[in-house]
Amino acid sequence: MNIKQDGITPNAGRLLWAGFMAILAAGIGFGIRGGILANWGSDFGFNASQLGDITGAGFTGFCFGIIIGGVVVDKIGYGKLVIAAFTFHILSAFVTFAASSGQEQEVAFRFLYWGTFIFAIANGTLEAVANPLVATLFPKNKTHYLNILHEDIIVEL
Repeated sequence: MNIKQDGITPNAGRLLWAGFMAILAAGIGFGIRGGILANWGSDFGFNASQLGDITGAGFTGFCFGIIIGGVVVDKIGYGKLVIAAFTFHILSAFVTFAASSGQEQEVAFRFLYWGTFIFAIANGTLEAVANPLVATLFPKNKTHYLNILHEDIIVEL
């Protein structure tokens, strides 16, 4: 398989890499948030149920991002949706960092919950862009390139 021959544009390979990097970054971000849950629990005094609610916000937000993004991607365009995802990522950072250990537990919980939710919407939105973009770029071999997009290591590029 040769990306230059399979893609419908000379930039198909670069766009495939961009989608791969966006999905990789999203996975790392989810991993980091999952890894610091115990720290949030001890720093803010959250119980397991509260930590589960924060984690659940991530799953819920991701679903909303994919579903809504998938519905509107062809109507508003890939670029605008990527800009929206970028904006959601910036907003999620501000909301998450607004939680500080000097706050009441409920206030910190709300910041972390909504920060995680917005972060997940951003990641779901990126996923909603990457999948149809790759399918559009490689119409003759969609499944192959979608599999590459979601693999841990790209070996055929």
